[in-house]
Amino acid sequence: MKAKGILLGAKQPNYFDEGVPAEFATPSGKIEFYSLQLAEHGFDAVPKFTAPIEPPPGSFRLLFGRAPVHSFSRTHTNRVLMDMMNENELWLNADVASNLGLKSGDRVKLKNQDGVVSNSIKVKATERIRTDCVYMVHGFGHTAKGMKFARGRGAGDSQLITKYAIDP
Repeated sequence: MKAKGILLGAKQPNYFDEGVPAEFATPSGKIEFYSLQLAEHGFDAVPKFTAPIEPPPGSFRLLFGRAPVHSFSRTHTNRVLMDMMNENELWLNADVASNLGLKSGDRVKLKNQDGVVSNSIKVKATERIRTDCVYMVHGFGHTAKGMKFARGRGAGDSQLITKYAIDP
């Protein structure tokens, strides 16, 4: 990297040479905002935004993501990494938390639309999330007896996701 300053991919460069027309993997070889290929397969030629179904009143949309400490749940048996982050937290809007009588550090259980209940998880009241959503780091909430250091720590998003829609 010091010698060349850039590492090129094996298949395609990440830039276009000066003066050389750009080509794309489309029938026209150009960027296509209207796709005949989509239209031929019964889809909108110009995809339209479809709003997601709103959750019922009193419910939250569950968001999940990663933490820089762990690689999914594969590192939850590593004592050093578990010392840095040994369970996930549930991010909840501070105003919503206050209205529910909750504060950071309180423990709650989550229940999804199908009645599945999570392990307990600590609340993190924060302004950094919308009022209609909750967030947790993925990979926690293990129930397997062999996961000695990770078992019963935090809640698992994957157990709560029992209903989802697939974009065609």
